[in-house]
Amino acid sequence: MTPALTAAADIDLRPLTTADRVLIGLDFDGVLAPLQDDPATSRMLDGSAGAIAELSRIPGTRVALVSGRDAATLRQLADPPPGVWVVGSHGAEVDFGPEGDVVSPIGGDSVAGAEVGAPDTAGPAPAAVQDPPMLTSSEQAMLKAIDSHIDAFEHTMPEHSDMEIRVEHKPFARTVHTRGLDQRFASDLHEHVVQVQNEHPGIRVIEGHDIVELSVKRATKGDGMHILVEAFSPTTTVYLGDDVTDEDAFAQLETVPGSICIKVGSAPTRANLRIADPEAVAELLQRLAADRRRQQG
Repeated sequence: MTPALTAAADIDLRPLTTADRVLIGLDFDGVLAPLQDDPATSRMLDGSAGAIAELSRIPGTRVALVSGRDAATLRQLADPPPGVWVVGSHGAEVDFGPEGDVVSPIGGDSVAGAEVGAPDTAGPAPAAVQDPPMLTSSEQAMLKAIDSHIDAFEHTMPEHSDMEIRVEHKPFARTVHTRGLDQRFASDLHEHVVQVQNEHPGIRVIEGHDIVELSVKRATKGDGMHILVEAFSPTTTVYLGDDVTDEDAFAQLETVPGSICIKVGSAPTRANLRIADPEAVAELLQRLAADRRRQQG
């Protein structure tokens, strides 16, 4: 599917502004925050931050950040309001925040059978959730193998020994960033990194914008959105994402009535709408906040 690029001002927001209960799922990097060579410097655009703060105060409205970042890092970088939920580690963590005093990761290959309560409009987060996934001995061994494999790169490729390898350490994964690197170096690094899967087939290789992630968990952003929909019981759900992993969320929402999927950027997608960039996202969220507040009088 290749939806045409649409200006943020031309997106019909009426299904979202008039719905009793709206769930807004938002990827972070490339959607709320422009992509950066150094992932530690990523910050949300002011326009999006202000809109999210306003939306989080509107009755019947729930905002959730959904990212490959681990939940703790995502909260630190995004600094969302207390009422904003967070899905981290590509769906392996679901954090309902301090309002419910519940941090609820999800584990395993699927969470389709997870049981969660549906809170009222502004009530606490669900109390019934799956137990936090602890790393099994097998998963711990796979993480150790990933670290050793990455560390070995400079020894197997001595001509690259003077170049920096940027690795993001997550609770269940390691993400190798190649943005801004010499093209040959990035290609050699990528080829080396993914080879660890040959020795450990249980490792999940996730490709993204100038990153390759090696994860020992199988949850996806689609699993995370499933948990959030079950928790909030929205009338309408909208999800905005720019990366390959966001396609899992789009696919999940195809089964949820009243859902709207918006691709950010030019990559192929199964979403039904497309906007240009984080600046367009900020404009769209600001419109949504103003129109939904106006609709409620």
